[in-house]
Amino acid sequence: MNEFRKKLFDQITNNNLGTKISLFNKVCGVTIGVSIFFAVLVTENQIDYKFGDQIDFIDWIIGGLFCIEYLCRLWVAPLQEQYGKGLKGIVRYVFSPMAIIDIIAIIPSFIGVRAELKILRVIRLLRILKVGRSEKFKESIFHFNYALRSKSQELQISTVYTLLLLLISSTFMYLAESSIQPELLGSIPRCLWWSVTTVSAVGYGDSIPVTALGKIIASVTSLMGIGAIAIPAGILAAGFSESIGIQRKSMERAD
Repeated sequence: MNEFRKKLFDQITNNNLGTKISLFNKVCGVTIGVSIFFAVLVTENQIDYKFGDQIDFIDWIIGGLFCIEYLCRLWVAPLQEQYGKGLKGIVRYVFSPMAIIDIIAIIPSFIGVRAELKILRVIRLLRILKVGRSEKFKESIFHFNYALRSKSQELQISTVYTLLLLLISSTFMYLAESSIQPELLGSIPRCLWWSVTTVSAVGYGDSIPVTALGKIIASVTSLMGIGAIAIPAGILAAGFSESIGIQRKSMERAD
């Protein structure tokens, strides 16, 4: 039994597998994906009306699999140093953030949400939190946090550039269009909304320049907005590459 428990622990923690993902975590990943798919699908009334019973049955199966996963993690928790041995380790695991996420994701499967309780269907979507269990997800978050920390100064400079672009373009647009379109562009705060949608390339079209000067300002703002988006994206990409490079070097040294 102890040997089986140790093997299960290795599967759950991806121990001794390097960069490979264990079968246990692969099954969990697929189950999470399927559960999220059906949780999103069932919010469509027509689909829920036609296939609600079948989806509920699948939901019960998924809930059962999540329960098995939770019990497995509970059983091997004392083998992890961070929780400690025996009953004390199990209790510590139960109150850990990841275990709480597991419980939140399991409960919706057994609530029995029907049409008269539509608002409770939203609770099913909480199982999206189970994605946080993925080792790849944790690794991605680590790289993202590293990129933010290591490139914070560059990102601050990029943020200042974007804010200046928004303020300057809004001011020029106000001077060019305020007398022509006082309701839409009659103040700098109103022009700021136009500037944000232009720089971000969203362009809702609810406020657009009509004068020649206003169109020139809008064109320049759009072109400079490309840099406002591209610069932080490039900075974060460099941070990601740097973090991944450090991880690979540490793994090569360990081998």
